[in-house]
This record gives sequence, C-alpha cells and structure tokens, in this order.
Amino acid sequence: MPRDRWPDNAEWRENLKKNWHDVWGDRRQEIVFIGRDMDEAWIRRALDACLLGSDEKPRFDWEEWARLRDPFPVWQSDAAA
Repeated sequence: MPRDRWPDNAEWRENLKKNWHDVWGDRRQEIVFIGRDMDEAWIRRALDACLLGSDEKPRFDWEEWARLRDPFPVWQSDAAA
C-alpha cells in the first residue's frame, strides 16, 4: 500500500515503520489461531520447534535439506479434450 494511503493514526504508522523495507514494503507476518480450549503453550512450543535458529547458531543444513524427498507428486497438466 502506498504511504499516502496509510491511516492517519500515528501509532499505527510507527508500528508499520518498524517492519517496513524500502524495496519490499511491509515485512510483518502474523498467524492467528481461533478456537476453543486450545493449548497455547503447546502451540508455542510446536511453532518454536520450527524456527531455523539465528546467525550465531544456525539450525538449517542446506545439504540435509537437499536430500529430503519431495512429498508431493509431480504436477501434470491435463491435456485439452
């Protein structure tokens, strides 16, 4: 969204600027879970286990990733009838 269309609310603008990138724009990402009797602590632990680490302690191994099997079938286009 162009800056001239941002809301006039100063607090909203400051919050957006924290995650703003001059080339890519808004870099904020959010995920929302809505439901009854959900275990917030379990959800947080499960999501935290997905994190790739940090620059000081990376957890992502490109070679290991390259050896993973693709779980999805090969996509095929339907032939025109």
